[in-house]
Amino acid sequence: MRADMGKVLVERPRLKSWIAPGPHKGYRKAVRKLLDAGDAPPQREGMKRPYINRKCFNEHLGPLRRFLNSNVGRPWDKIYAEICEHVDRGNVVQKHILTHLFDYVVTTVILIEGRPCDGSPGYRYGHPLHESERRDQWYVCPKSGLLRRTRHVPRDDWRRRPAPPRRVVLTKSRMCLELNGQWELVTVAPLPVPEYRGSRYDVVRKRAVYSSSAAEARELYGADVYATDRRPLSKRELRSLPVPIDWVG
Repeated sequence: MRADMGKVLVERPRLKSWIAPGPHKGYRKAVRKLLDAGDAPPQREGMKRPYINRKCFNEHLGPLRRFLNSNVGRPWDKIYAEICEHVDRGNVVQKHILTHLFDYVVTTVILIEGRPCDGSPGYRYGHPLHESERRDQWYVCPKSGLLRRTRHVPRDDWRRRPAPPRRVVLTKSRMCLELNGQWELVTVAPLPVPEYRGSRYDVVRKRAVYSSSAAEARELYGADVYATDRRPLSKRELRSLPVPIDWVG
């Protein structure tokens, strides 16, 4: 580890202002009120006091992540001792590096069915490390004491919704839907008023209608309806229906 790593991580040029220069909202109005009331405006004020676009603290943690990544497979005790040797824990700013270090490295690890899981007390206890919200994360192997890197598996993003199933509308109450690779003839009915949705059941979504929103119904069926009946279609029936040939397969 570099001898000046402590300075490299924290002594970085602070971020410059990102808002257009000018007094913050309401500053001129407050000064005008003082003048209208016969009072004098502030006599002593810092040059940047009226402005909200000040510089802020900026940390540079990329070298720390690269250092951890290059030391995967080494004993964690030696790695931590090396970091503490070059980080002044008497300096409040440099000591803050250790906070980020333990954000990246999980030292309390338990094995559940052979998978490393978080052993820290709290809501994360027993949670698999590869499903962590952090992409860059390392852990200390509970058996060997070596530093390991987790195999990050990103969670399903809400913006990456699966494409709606293929459908061919036959009439207002009947349509063909491709569900799990099987074409089915689905009978639909308009969504009832909210007062009567509790007694209706969607046979495709397999849940009560009141728990489904109109937006979900439109995404699946293309209209504000719910499925009352369904049955699989044979290939002979599909040929007699207006289903595109390339969809049948």
